[in-house]
Amino acid sequence: MKLILATLATGVLAASPAIAADDNGFYVGAGLGNFAVNSDRIVNGRDFDGSDIGFKVFGGYQFLKWLAVEAEYIDGGEPDDSFDSGSEQLKLSIGVSGFVGSAVGILPIGENFNVFGKLGFIYWDADGSGNIRSEGDIIGKTSVGEDGTDFAWGVGGSWNFSDSLGVRAEYQGFELSNFDSVDFASASIVWRF
Repeated sequence: MKLILATLATGVLAASPAIAADDNGFYVGAGLGNFAVNSDRIVNGRDFDGSDIGFKVFGGYQFLKWLAVEAEYIDGGEPDDSFDSGSEQLKLSIGVSGFVGSAVGILPIGENFNVFGKLGFIYWDADGSGNIRSEGDIIGKTSVGEDGTDFAWGVGGSWNFSDSLGVRAEYQGFELSNFDSVDFASASIVWRF
């Protein structure tokens, strides 16, 4: 009987690290950060360069220690920029939001930290508005909308405080048509279950 209990105890203790290292399962998270848009195609001869606070919510499933799939919704706020030309001022704002689907490659470094890279696609919607002011009065307004599906990528790292709670820092780029660069640097809280 003692031999059987010792064998069972040894088996349980030997399996404990394997169970603790099991990173498979669902996760969800939310984050905030700086969403930036740059384009030299919006206003002739001038670059649009604006940023705003953006947010995202995401969820995914980690199949293996090094592979996951993830879906997220990103709202980039309303980046804006202004242009002066004598007595008139042109103010433009562009709101970008979208759904992103990605494959995530993960490289564990130690027990609590990992780095990751993401490749996928974003289905985006951009709404732009502009107004022209002369001596403080609005003398013209315009608005435009566009959408599409384009390439998305990201790199980052995450730190796990426990089996269910962690934080993530991430930089994402979106190759949206008609924009020179669209990127999002964010910090997020991640919950695993």
